[in-house]
Amino acid sequence: MSRSTTSTYRPGYETIAEKIVDFIHTSGLRPGDRLPTEQNLGEQLGVSRAMVREAVKLLTARGLVRTRRGSGIYVANGEYPRATAAINLSMPVDPEHILALFEFRSLQETLTARLAAERITHSEVRALEEAVEHNRLGAETGQWETFIEADIAFHQGIAQASHNPFLAETVATTFRLQRWAIRLVTGGAPGSLLKSAEQHTEILDAIKSGQPEAAAQAMQSHVQTVIAEYQAEVRRLLTGQTSPT
Repeated sequence: MSRSTTSTYRPGYETIAEKIVDFIHTSGLRPGDRLPTEQNLGEQLGVSRAMVREAVKLLTARGLVRTRRGSGIYVANGEYPRATAAINLSMPVDPEHILALFEFRSLQETLTARLAAERITHSEVRALEEAVEHNRLGAETGQWETFIEADIAFHQGIAQASHNPFLAETVATTFRLQRWAIRLVTGGAPGSLLKSAEQHTEILDAIKSGQPEAAAQAMQSHVQTVIAEYQAEVRRLLTGQTSPT
């Protein structure tokens, strides 16, 4: 798999998020105005409601929209701080610095897992359960796109459940910067998808049972596993070895 291919991959929900922003602008919606429902947005954009939901989560983390349970989706009115206004992680990451980014991610996600175990809502638990289910399905069937979409939804769902918009935004940004590295790991190590799916289940179980330290430890172990697999795959590529079968 070439680097040019891996570096240009974008999750579908990011593209849909951009289209929703375009819709807001072209429709002349103002702060406080209500957007169409997830179902209606999906029909207009030609995607599933689940895809729209992930896009809305991303836009919520960026402070562009707000959701109200039982009411709908609204253009943000500026009453909440914008995480992106204080955190600048838009710079490109050189491959030799990717381990530092993994280290940063480990610190971020250990904290989000701990906070999620303390603050998660019932609806957020259901969303994570759905992400884990799709993640395992992608792993078992070898459907990489299904796996990675659910993988990102899972990690960002935990960040959302921390109820800290700054953490949610930095986790989302870190995943965008790391995308090519994640593709490298999951694309070259047979069995890594299933291992990752199993670890996601362990993390979710700790969060659901309200065990902050267990959740943090499970998340740290998961990220460390990804780091080890990334390093092994880089060594394999540098030495010209073939992937194990």
